[in-house]
Amino acid sequence: MPFTDGDGVCWLAYIEGVPAAPSPRLWSQTVLPGRRLRFDSATESRVTTRLPAGSPFLADARLQSLLHEAGPVPALASATGSWSGDSSILGHPVIEWATRAGELARAVVAEWSPRWRRRADRRQTLHRRVLELVSGASNTLQVVVVAVLGQRRAQR
Repeated sequence: MPFTDGDGVCWLAYIEGVPAAPSPRLWSQTVLPGRRLRFDSATESRVTTRLPAGSPFLADARLQSLLHEAGPVPALASATGSWSGDSSILGHPVIEWATRAGELARAVVAEWSPRWRRRADRRQTLHRRVLELVSGASNTLQVVVVAVLGQRRAQR
């Protein structure tokens, strides 16, 4: 639900699902996610766990009061890739696999990028040579076709 606060800042208010932290011993247990009211503007995001009936489709004044109560969105991951939020997901096999895959991809890019750049001039030279050969073959073929067609017209 879009609304404009008293300062003229445009906000988008919506209900956001928050994944529940499952117990490591009960991986097969189904847990419903929590809910929170989230406010997003062009420069910041805020959340509150208070969900009055009808959220987020409330009057602007009510949304304004909820916005003042809301706090900043807690960060899930820092820029270095370590989790600062929920520590129960650190040992999850999928998270560990994705982290290792990302590290491996960065290592491969770091190793092959200089090689790719060093050989760029060789690839460009090869590309020009292929174009010259195809162009020459095309010109030769055109001369042959014109000669053959010229002889057939002369024989008629």
